Amino acid sequence: MKSVLLEKNQNISLSPTENTQYIYLVQGGSAEVTNLELNFEKEGVACEIIVLGKMHEGQSVELTTTSRHLVPNTSCVTNYYVALENLSSSNYVGKIIIAKKAFQTNSYLNNKTLVIGEGTKNITRPILEIEADDVKASHGSTTGRVREDDVYYLTSRGLTKKEAEEVIVEGFFESVVAKIEAEAVREKVRVGVKS
Repeated sequence: MKSVLLEKNQNISLSPTENTQYIYLVQGGSAEVTNLELNFEKEGVACEIIVLGKMHEGQSVELTTTSRHLVPNTSCVTNYYVALENLSSSNYVGKIIIAKKAFQTNSYLNNKTLVIGEGTKNITRPILEIEADDVKASHGSTTGRVREDDVYYLTSRGLTKKEAEEVIVEGFFESVVAKIEAEAVREKVRVGVKS
């Protein structure tokens, strides 16, 4: 499977013809809005969408991902991982659309949010439109805070509170970054999520 790091753009629509990992880094801003859509028009194609971002204080992101399955025997796994600092927000809409003739489709949405600060806002809305039989489509979403015990442990080993939180956030992202198959892309993403 090849790995492609997507350029920053508000509207991305792709029709994959081979097995591909699409990686997108959400940089955040006063109000970043991004739509990322994969249209499966070739039978047998399997893709993964990986979206990662750290929202700094006061930043927000609105993200919509769509995996539109138009032909049989396609699959897509969507992973959206976001870390929220003080007063930041994430509004995520994940769509799986399976057309009537797209049987034997397998599609999954996964959203994980790590809360680092106070006053954050996190909205996740999965939308599954399934018109075919013999498919697998599901979603999962978790939101959790940085555990004070983890911060305490790391600070007792000599790290500052800020450094401890950075290590925890890095580990949060690493669980999905490690799955990026192309080493050069994986390293760019590791650098990108630290900024």
